[in-house]
Amino acid sequence: MSDNQVRVMLWMVPRSLAMPVVRSMSKLDNVEIINEPFACAASLGPERSSTWNDEAINILDKSMASVADAGQDHKKYTFSWVKESLLEAPHEGKDVVFVKDTSVSLVGKLDCAPKGYRHTFIIRHPNKVYKSWKALLVKLLTEDVAKMGMDAMLKLSGAEGYGFEEHYKLYEHLKSMGLDSEPVIIDADDLQTNPEATLRKYCEAIGVKFSDSMMSWEADQGAADDWSMSQLQLAGHKMVGTYKEAFDSVGFKKSDNMDPPPRSELSDDLLTCIDHAMPFYEKMLAKKL
Repeated sequence: MSDNQVRVMLWMVPRSLAMPVVRSMSKLDNVEIINEPFACAASLGPERSSTWNDEAINILDKSMASVADAGQDHKKYTFSWVKESLLEAPHEGKDVVFVKDTSVSLVGKLDCAPKGYRHTFIIRHPNKVYKSWKALLVKLLTEDVAKMGMDAMLKLSGAEGYGFEEHYKLYEHLKSMGLDSEPVIIDADDLQTNPEATLRKYCEAIGVKFSDSMMSWEADQGAADDWSMSQLQLAGHKMVGTYKEAFDSVGFKKSDNMDPPPRSELSDDLLTCIDHAMPFYEKMLAKKL
């Protein structure tokens, strides 16, 4: 590892608009992009703690031919392999190593948080997150599991704190263990309403040079083919369009209506998650860039 190499973790709750940040960072010169390695270990790898998505894994296994020339075998994604052999590997010749991952993947595994990284977090209003997250899970999971409420699905997956509590606990863990004295927090709404200023501040905080080229990119459904991620995750994207909107995008896009969905339009299972999440979201929002 070069003394000048920059290493960054972007931790997220799913559906927090982290992928446009990755698309932007992929415009940097000589960058290595690693996508959701701990998420693979937690939900697809040999050490996954739950069998709730085994049928989905079997379905994805049958579609592996579509990604035969890209990705890595998901069976090698143990937590120790991700930490030691992937994230803490030298990555010789790269100026920047940029990793996106889900904080909920480290439930019970906080000691696996990698050393040598600038740790950053993206947050998004829970009313926006859970509605989108549930829509994605329903596509990925079996009919029986998909019929459960969002609160039940997340608990079944091991996310007892519905994602945001785990997000905040990881933030506090990194500080308390000295892995990052002040992790960076960015707000997804800021990236949509004021993308250049937000990205400039983010780049300064992580130690990379901002350039105008980072504000736009080509629409490309194969954008992840050159990234480090598992074949099974790539197969999932090609089957259900996990990243379709982000890969169809050409830059940071402001929604026509930036307001979070009102509670009256959300189901009881989503409200259960939202009510639990809000205190943790608000604590992190107060610390954003």
